[in-house]
Amino acid sequence: MKKYVAAVQMDCISGNMKENTRHMVHLLEKMKKENPGIVLAVFPEMALYGYEKLEEISVRYQQQEIAKYLEEIAATCESLQLNAVVGAPYFGKAGLENALYFLNTQGKVQHVYSKMHLIEAERNVFVPGNSYGICSTSWGKIGFLICWDSAFPETASVYARAGVEVLVVSAAWESPYERQLELAVCGRSFDNDVPVIASNRIGKSDGLRLAGQSMITDCLGNILARETQDRENYVTAEWEQMLSKEKRQGFGSQIEELKEESYFQENICTYVV
Repeated sequence: MKKYVAAVQMDCISGNMKENTRHMVHLLEKMKKENPGIVLAVFPEMALYGYEKLEEISVRYQQQEIAKYLEEIAATCESLQLNAVVGAPYFGKAGLENALYFLNTQGKVQHVYSKMHLIEAERNVFVPGNSYGICSTSWGKIGFLICWDSAFPETASVYARAGVEVLVVSAAWESPYERQLELAVCGRSFDNDVPVIASNRIGKSDGLRLAGQSMITDCLGNILARETQDRENYVTAEWEQMLSKEKRQGFGSQIEELKEESYFQENICTYVV
């Protein structure tokens, strides 16, 4: 059976982890029924909690309670034999973090990655992560980016040089910046010869409208699948088609030609005529 990945586009109820858990379980069951070949489903940034009432997280919840809801989703992953990436808060050693949890087919949290590049509205609530997230699976090595992380070419380059085969972008990217989301996703894909699975939330949050436009690219930054409407849905792509380098032969070798030692030097060359 061919393997497929899915980028899930959905809204969530801010502050209601119980209902958001129920909804994600329902979506996983629906996707697997419609496409039994799905091996990985990526949900949006902070899908378990939402993006409002962030200051209440530390008051209302502890890590044990967050883990309880994730265990319910992980049990579904085990039952359906697929993996899922879920955005949720994480209580780290330095404080509350905006994180992604990789849930595997054994019903376990295999990896946690915390967002490194926080936007201004997050800095009063979250502390930034300080390490890159690389997760090895039986069918490939995955690197994680959360929303604004994808705007930084250097971050994706670190993953590519570490041998990551696919990048996951989980986002709550707002409108009217749909074009910038596309540039970030497709640019990181083309820069690094790596396909990207990008899940973006829909709905409204603190007066902002979330942009949707969830998409999956190949290694050239071409969009293989995209949800263009503002609706709950998921898009899929076949794993081997995403990984295929055939179309890139003879075109593009950025990773092999990186000259990192020169990029951030202060002694920029000037020419005298």
